[in-house]
Amino acid sequence: MTAVRAARIRGWLESSWRSDILLSVLLLATGLLLHGSVLDGNWRWDDPQILLHAQQYSILHDFIRPEVWQQFSPANLTPWLVLSLEVDLILFGVQTTAFYLHHLLALAAAAIGLYFCLRLWAGRIASAAGGLLFLLGTPSGYVAEQLMTRHYLEGLVFAELALIAFVVFLRTGRGWLLAAGTLCYLLAVTAKEIYVPLLVLLLFLHEGSPRARLRAAVPFVLVALAYVLWRGWMLGSLGGGYTEAGDYIQPGLIQSVLSSFSRFPVLLLGQWGWFYGVVLLVLLLAVIYSKSPGSVVPGTVLALLVLLPLVPLVNWPGIVSPDRYLLLPWVVLSFASAWMADKVGLHWRSMRLPLLGAGLLLFLLCYRYSTEQRALLAVVADEFDVQADFLWQQDEQSAFLPSANVLPTFWFVTGLQQFKREIMPGSTAPRAIVDPVYLGADEQRLYSYQRECHCMQDISASLPERNLAFQTNRRQQAPLSLEFSYQQGIFAWQFGPYEQGSYHVVSDLIGVIPAARTGRLRVTLAEGTPFYVRYTAPEGWVSYSSLQRVQQGAGPVTWER
Repeated sequence: MTAVRAARIRGWLESSWRSDILLSVLLLATGLLLHGSVLDGNWRWDDPQILLHAQQYSILHDFIRPEVWQQFSPANLTPWLVLSLEVDLILFGVQTTAFYLHHLLALAAAAIGLYFCLRLWAGRIASAAGGLLFLLGTPSGYVAEQLMTRHYLEGLVFAELALIAFVVFLRTGRGWLLAAGTLCYLLAVTAKEIYVPLLVLLLFLHEGSPRARLRAAVPFVLVALAYVLWRGWMLGSLGGGYTEAGDYIQPGLIQSVLSSFSRFPVLLLGQWGWFYGVVLLVLLLAVIYSKSPGSVVPGTVLALLVLLPLVPLVNWPGIVSPDRYLLLPWVVLSFASAWMADKVGLHWRSMRLPLLGAGLLLFLLCYRYSTEQRALLAVVADEFDVQADFLWQQDEQSAFLPSANVLPTFWFVTGLQQFKREIMPGSTAPRAIVDPVYLGADEQRLYSYQRECHCMQDISASLPERNLAFQTNRRQQAPLSLEFSYQQGIFAWQFGPYEQGSYHVVSDLIGVIPAARTGRLRVTLAEGTPFYVRYTAPEGWVSYSSLQRVQQGAGPVTWER
């Protein structure tokens, strides 16, 4: 009886589609197991602003009305992000666990999609290893913690489906696959612009004849052209981004890009990053030596398509952590590692055992480094979780000092304050004191986040001491100058006269923003938004400008003391 049962199990597993289903379920379970702790998360980072925008505007308007979309972002066109979270909001209300479960399912779907992409050209074991490597990576761990990255994951799933449909169409000629692939490509580009270059990769795949690929790519080309026109209409420019296209062309850009990109191995795998790079190089040379068809050119094209969109991010906001900006590079590395290992194992059977050992070592290194980095990220996430709960539970009778990690993303606070008022009419939220210049002597209840207890602590007794320290440290008559303008969504500024020290834009509506002496930034600012310019000297004293206000479309505003 046991032998019969074992034979049935072997027969079931030998079926190709059954094995694929089993491995997909294992990848799903692995994703939930690795990142399941996020189900306890609260609202974080940009989440409140996304929810607020979804609450205030129609889903359709985010796709067709520039004046509506630019209220959310004048720099990027990602309406799928708002749509995805709005669906959760409609279905689950404000139950964050459901949002994070949806998010983890999207992450697992991306891993499963990578498995099936690999299955087009690699064996089942290598393909599953590629999906597992993706889940173990630090960028995946970062993205799992941030609902605001949902569009990266779901866009990736659509891009993977588009690639699979395109290749299978070339192999089988089934027209419905081409239609399905085109639709998936359309959805992918509404999620995130980084998936638009997929079109170029399709033309260089080693599938079918060049003529067949070109003909099959025609509907993808039409979607890409429509996207360019749509993007230009919705953002008012074809480029978008946080800075103007002309600002990218500056002395030292190439050096900055090379310096930033050279840090990617360490960002992805810590001290073992360069070792991983050497292993990949060895695998690549082995693949070239084995004359595996169609490997070098598509691989080079893919690398360029992934890295070139990162160039504008190098100077601002900068690529300094293994977060969402490195998600797509990690997908490509996971794919390349599994694919090359499969080809080398097929060509040299004696290499299979060493490859297995190297793979297991890589999995362990990825898991260890990802766990370390996620522990650091969890410290930051906890700040958001606790302060989100405080904003949700308390009213305007309380005030608080936003923590160091919340302050730079202050629209988290303003978004959650307003979102609370939107869904609970008549309610109020605690006031945020972003800088001592806003700290009144008559404050009754003041709180701050304490990392030791993961809680908000009443620090009202320290108010007199804080006010005295602020007045002692402030130089009200120190020389200071500023010039700024806000035209066509670009805020440009020049501060002075000091070369040393630091400048910040301080506002109880936009938070505390570090600023160079001169700069330009694409940003949405409401008419009349108040702000101070704060200068901090190397010696530690501070000085503030008079209160300034944003003026839409006005000429340069100057002030000097």
